[in-house]
Amino acid sequence: MILDRPYNPPSPDNVTSINALLYFIWEREAIRIAKVNRYNGELTQDPILKKYKFTNIRRKDDRVSKWIINNIILNAEINENSLWFTLLIARLINWPPTLQHLIDCKENILLQNPHDFDPKSFSLAIEKFRETNSKAYSGAYMVYPTKKDIGSVKSLSLGKHIIKPVLNIAEEVDYILYTENSIEKFVNVLSNCFGISTFIAGQVAADLTYCEAPLNNALDLYTYAPIGPGSSKGLNYLLGRKPYAEWKQEDFNDELKDINEQIKSNLEITDLTLHDVQNIMCEYSKYARTLLGQGKPKTMYKPEENF
Repeated sequence: MILDRPYNPPSPDNVTSINALLYFIWEREAIRIAKVNRYNGELTQDPILKKYKFTNIRRKDDRVSKWIINNIILNAEINENSLWFTLLIARLINWPPTLQHLIDCKENILLQNPHDFDPKSFSLAIEKFRETNSKAYSGAYMVYPTKKDIGSVKSLSLGKHIIKPVLNIAEEVDYILYTENSIEKFVNVLSNCFGISTFIAGQVAADLTYCEAPLNNALDLYTYAPIGPGSSKGLNYLLGRKPYAEWKQEDFNDELKDINEQIKSNLEITDLTLHDVQNIMCEYSKYARTLLGQGKPKTMYKPEENF
C-alpha cells in the first residue's frame, strides 16, 4: 500500500483540490498500516508527514483514544450511565499517565460515582502527580481558562468551575443519550455548560460511539460533526476560501458528507464517521498551511509507543 499510491503528492498550486486531500488520507492510512505490520522500510517519502506529527484518519486509532478505549470505555468498573462524565474528565486532561494516576489513587477519582466527585480531592491528586511528573495535561486540546479564582492552580479551577457544575445537567444528558440517541443534541447540551466548547463536547460524544451504548448507533453518526477551529480551516483550504472564514453547521456537515462520499468511492474506505472526516480536515489544515508556507505544526513526529 505504501508504494501503490493512487494520487501524486500535492504542490502549493493544487493543494486546494480533492485529489490533494485524497492523497493525504491515503498516505496517512498507509503509514498506520505499515506500523501495524511492522514494515521495515521508509514509512513515507512525504517530507511534511515524515517531519511532523499527524493523527490517524480514524480517531479511535490514535494513541490517547486507544488508551481511553481500553482503560475507561471497556473498564467493567464504570457504570454505563456515568461513562459520559468520566470521559469528559478524561478529555479535559487527555494525558494517560495523569488519568492512570487518578484511577490508582486511594479515592479512585476517575472511576468513582460522578456525584462523589470532589474538586479539592481531584486537584490534590493532580498536584501530587505533578510533583514527580513534568507533564499533567495534553497540549492537544485547549481548555477554557476560568480565571475565576485568581492565583488558583489549574486543576482546582477545572474541577470546581467546569467539571463539578456539569452534574447539574446529568438527568438531561441521560435523557438525550438513551431516548434521543443524538450526537448533536448531546453536544449542544454539554457545550452549554461553563468552559465546555462544542469541540470538547464533540470529543466526548465521539468516545461514546466506541462502546456498545449509548451512541454507537446514533441517528446522526454519519451526518453530524461539531465545527472545530482546525476542521473549518481545513475545509477552507480545500475549497480555496480564506482560512478563518466561518461556517454554518448545516453547510459544514454537507461538505463533510460530500468528502466522505469521495473517500468511499475513490479510496474504498467505507467506515469513517462524520467526526472522523472532521478530524481529517483538522489535520489537513496543518498539512496545507505547511505546504503553502503559511505555518507549521507545533509537534514534531517521534516514533513512540509508550507515554
